[in-house]
Amino acid sequence: MSGAYPPPPAFYHPPASRPPSAGTAETLVLVALILQLIGAAVLYIALTFLFGVAAFHPFPFAWLAVSAAVIVGVVGFLFLYCAYEFSYARIRRGEYQAAQAPTLVIGILSLFLGIIPGILYIIGYVKLGDAVREQQTASMPYSPGYGFPTPQAPMAPQVACRGCGRVQFAGQFAFCPHCGQKLGP
Repeated sequence: MSGAYPPPPAFYHPPASRPPSAGTAETLVLVALILQLIGAAVLYIALTFLFGVAAFHPFPFAWLAVSAAVIVGVVGFLFLYCAYEFSYARIRRGEYQAAQAPTLVIGILSLFLGIIPGILYIIGYVKLGDAVREQQTASMPYSPGYGFPTPQAPMAPQVACRGCGRVQFAGQFAFCPHCGQKLGP
């Protein structure tokens, strides 16, 4: 380690890796969101066509059809936003427990709108349950390569020198070997 990059402070802990089931749940929810976005785009194109027909060939209740189409379009995009914000964004942040209930509700509601995204959301809900269980039972962090727990040695307490800022192991030196300042409290 060079002098330009001081060692990390004693309280630093590297971020824990995600459980494998969390990555699967994130992928499933993302695919369901993409499929719903495609469905919403098709709905938007159909609504645009309906507006065009109503504008050039008015019929007695054109305003009612256009109003219903606008309401359906707004509700569809609002549903997409809620699915993203309450399910996918929480999974990305690692809040698996908080993402479980919204993912299940969105999955059940999606079964009525499109069966494939609904099924993907429900499978994502199951995988989120697995991720929560893996997080609670894992006493050691997951290694990024294979997903198997790797034992790590406990980190020895460290003390920073008040004079030069270099970090030494507690009890190794009474005085800093670099500047001579007393180490410890």
